[in-house]
Amino acid sequence: MPLSLHPINTERLYLLPATSELYLLELHDRPAFALTLNAHVPAEWPPDQITPEVIEDFIGRIQARDRKLWSFYWVLSRKSTEQPVLIGSGGFLAHKKGTVEIGYSLLESYHGRGYATEAVQSMIQWALSSLKSDSIVAYTYPHLKASIRVLEKNGFILKGEGPEEGTIAYEFLNEN
Repeated sequence: MPLSLHPINTERLYLLPATSELYLLELHDRPAFALTLNAHVPAEWPPDQITPEVIEDFIGRIQARDRKLWSFYWVLSRKSTEQPVLIGSGGFLAHKKGTVEIGYSLLESYHGRGYATEAVQSMIQWALSSLKSDSIVAYTYPHLKASIRVLEKNGFILKGEGPEEGTIAYEFLNEN
């Protein structure tokens, strides 16, 4: 039975499960994408790391029989008079041997406000209960200090070199 995703609410964010339909709208119909998200999509969307090729890969992984990707769009909740804003995204890739990898990205204009830390914390809780994973890995670059801070604030420990040249690996172990 496939795992279904449900929206996640945090203090300031609404994490909406990404679907192949949403990804297709993101690629081909931005107004319908914004309408479906019920959020303003800033002109600078998506973050640099999320290219059309990455989105196409995500669609393939979502549609695969043995699904290996679960992801969320991060929508910033606003005062009732303001429209919510799409500010980031993140999710998990399942690898062989049960390893789960977390990845996330945030529009630069929203850096430094704790949104990534808040979203990653809620995604970890989701993964621990839904994916039944006790170990989550993350890969980043040593110069991405903000990304490293997000990982460390969420209990990730530096493990050494990552799988791609120049990357470093972090791991979260559920001790409970």
